[in-house]
Amino acid sequence: MDLTKLIDTPSSDGVDPAKRHNVLFATSEVAPFAKTGSLGDVAASLPEALCDRGHRVSLFAPLYGHLDPDDLHLGRRLTTLEVPRKSKHQSKVDATIWEGRISEDVRIFFVQADDHFGAEDVLSYGAGDDDPDACDRYAFFSRAIVEFVRQFDIPFDIVHCNDWHTALAPVYRSHYFGDSLDDTSFVLTIHNLAFQGQFPADSFDETGLPRKFDADDELLHDGAVNFLKGGIKYADRVNTVSPTYAKEIRTESGGEGLHEELDARGDELTGILNGVNYSVWSPDHDKFIPVRYDREGLNGKRRNKAELQHRFGLAIRPMIPLLSFVGRLDEQKGLDILLPAIEELLDGIDDPKNGFQVLFLGEGEQRYEDKIRELADEHERWVGAHLGYHESLAHLYQAGSDMLLAPSKSEPCGLTQLYAMRYGTLPIAHKTGGLADTVVDVDSDDPDSTGFVFDEFDVRPLRQTIERALDRYTNYRQWRPLMERAMTQDFSWGRSADAYAELYDEATGRDSRSEAAE
Repeated sequence: MDLTKLIDTPSSDGVDPAKRHNVLFATSEVAPFAKTGSLGDVAASLPEALCDRGHRVSLFAPLYGHLDPDDLHLGRRLTTLEVPRKSKHQSKVDATIWEGRISEDVRIFFVQADDHFGAEDVLSYGAGDDDPDACDRYAFFSRAIVEFVRQFDIPFDIVHCNDWHTALAPVYRSHYFGDSLDDTSFVLTIHNLAFQGQFPADSFDETGLPRKFDADDELLHDGAVNFLKGGIKYADRVNTVSPTYAKEIRTESGGEGLHEELDARGDELTGILNGVNYSVWSPDHDKFIPVRYDREGLNGKRRNKAELQHRFGLAIRPMIPLLSFVGRLDEQKGLDILLPAIEELLDGIDDPKNGFQVLFLGEGEQRYEDKIRELADEHERWVGAHLGYHESLAHLYQAGSDMLLAPSKSEPCGLTQLYAMRYGTLPIAHKTGGLADTVVDVDSDDPDSTGFVFDEFDVRPLRQTIERALDRYTNYRQWRPLMERAMTQDFSWGRSADAYAELYDEATGRDSRSEAAE
């Protein structure tokens, strides 16, 4: 069955066929259907940006138990997808393929296999790799990706895999179908190296692969099955979501145990910065904030700040600095240094005129949630918190805050600091990963400086940087130009999409063929 016409898009008309890629974007989550982190947003935005540039892109994702095909107006494919669970053809599982659209240009295919994805609990598709059923679930999903490309006769030249949930797909391709899929290249994007798909060694049989892969130079790592290790070895190209993070993960300190495997890829490992969907995250048309505004009308930001202060019972004072933290409450996000730094600063307030307000939004480890509650109880005049996920509040935090706290210990890319800049909210950031690539310190000579940066990951440097930002805020004539400059920064998906198109060229060998032709 040739579905090529079904994935052709209006935006691809007139594009040079030699420059067009047919991409299957395989992901465990895509907003708004399923989302546990930034991958869901990336999966919703990057394919659209690629289509805008003339490429054909379809998504491939699990149909989780909370998703109803009728509610989503999905069409059921008459052909069943047969997914072998052992060797090349054995122990086949029949899966149903549903199709729909996430936009006019981008088609999505859902694979339904209730034994693997039928649970109603949305956490079943979580980004962590501590789910006891996850090994079997995502080994099945990785194999289903390859079988979909083979059986449904769509001429994909790129299969774009994302994180460990899809990382076995290049392994299955290389071992079973290296010849028959030699016109299809596999790209693997690592969104967060901390999550690798690690499972007990005795779970290896769930992959269905032969025993030669049950070895230290294949899928085993420190005595455990490691999905991401396999993907790193067998994908045609590997990338992560910022240039600095791509360098950091090659090192022993930043490689989460896989630095040797990553460094071995050489020039085939690159970093491409994530983008922002400004149709969603921009204060001039944000549907979640009470007052929309732009650079010429920053009084609207003050009105959002007043609303945010009111919601948390804080004094409604436009000139008092309001800092916010939005994100997961875990070690990676820097809570171990942020909470002590904030507590020291709060304890040091000797005059209400020198005070500041701080708000937290997020959920995560109990110890951090407990500490934030304690801070809010002891300093109710200055601290507020919403412990849990809240989409509209996330937008209001960006619109109403003066500064965003981003002290991550490590950060593959980070999106909150990119959102913050568009809203005129200046980031206070640790110089690591994507934060280092996107936030420029205001005391540097760089004309594009947009925030406050500290180098050493410790309480004192963070506290001093916050103090520096609070001091700068007291002079609005100096502060407003910084806000306006931050709001002009362009981190749209267009530039990222161009970089991914170049990565696809490299993966398929188009670059080398073009050079040979010249």
